[in-house]
Amino acid sequence: MDDDMIVLDSDTATYTFTGVPNRPVPSLFRGFSAPVKIKSEAPEADKLFLARHDSDPFGRWQALQDVSMSLLVDAVSGKPWSEAQLSGLAAAIEDTATSKTLDDAFKALAITLPGVGEIALTKGQDVDPAAILEARNRMIQQIVDKVGGALETVYHDKALAADYAPTPQQTGQRALRNAALGYLVRGLGDKGAALAAEQYRAARNMTDRFAALSGAVMVWTPQAAGLLGDFRTMHTADPLVFDKWLMLNAGPAHDETIDRLRAILADPDFPRNNPNRLRALVFSFAGGNLVQFARPDGEGFRFVTEFVADVDQRNPQVAARVLTAFRIWRNFEPARRELAEAALRNLHETATLSRNTGDILERTLAG
Repeated sequence: MDDDMIVLDSDTATYTFTGVPNRPVPSLFRGFSAPVKIKSEAPEADKLFLARHDSDPFGRWQALQDVSMSLLVDAVSGKPWSEAQLSGLAAAIEDTATSKTLDDAFKALAITLPGVGEIALTKGQDVDPAAILEARNRMIQQIVDKVGGALETVYHDKALAADYAPTPQQTGQRALRNAALGYLVRGLGDKGAALAAEQYRAARNMTDRFAALSGAVMVWTPQAAGLLGDFRTMHTADPLVFDKWLMLNAGPAHDETIDRLRAILADPDFPRNNPNRLRALVFSFAGGNLVQFARPDGEGFRFVTEFVADVDQRNPQVAARVLTAFRIWRNFEPARRELAEAALRNLHETATLSRNTGDILERTLAG
């Protein structure tokens, strides 16, 4: 001990605290006091307690992330969560979202579940992105079934009547409202889809309009295609907003996504030699849409390698960057892993690649 600080400078150490009347729940590295990764054997009940009561925001966020990540990884590994486990998580999310003391921006981050890529990275081996997405969507649906009313209340309560201002208070309110919308669009069916469409049309700032559009597109609501077209028309002259539109087109997990990307690339008006536009469209797909990139029929892998072979002739830097999405190919489950390797070897055998892209390909195949 050094005054009130515990100094961990050996492989193992035991500390005994006396005069504690009730069993404590440790809140470690409060204030993010050390840049370390913690492997904790704390029971799930303790983590849920921290998620609902810890006065340290980082600890509260970490507890929520740990519990949801553990349940999701277990689910895709063949161990589904129990009703009690899901109820505990839903209650912690409700407590966080409706807290009167926590910062709204923090609440938005805390209630957001880990994404498909994060879950795949945590699982590590034999990754099936479609199974991960199915488990995540099922968790969202069950959370909304339990606490959807509270999330709807948060969504409506955080609507801003005042004119847009980039203040911390308004930024936090928008973030929390849009985080709640993400749950509702996925979990309330037609009602959630209508909420997103209504917010899109009524939005007075890009943050709210894009959040509504993103929610509709990622779920692919009945209004999604029309909203995408409207957004493209509304912002046709702004290249940075066009990049956002391209990234959204690359994001949906349904099987029509690749056909939509091919159509965009084939459009005579698409700037096929602009590296920013190409990265926004295809690298967003390969690096961010694991479900379609790793489709079980191999079409996602083939689409990306065909793109690399074509673009490498004009812009080898973009081609090499997009090809790095294959660095995780050995982590997929066996059938997808075989399809990814086949696409890479076909690229190796049939294309004459630039030095940079060829080097990335060789390293990727070598593992």
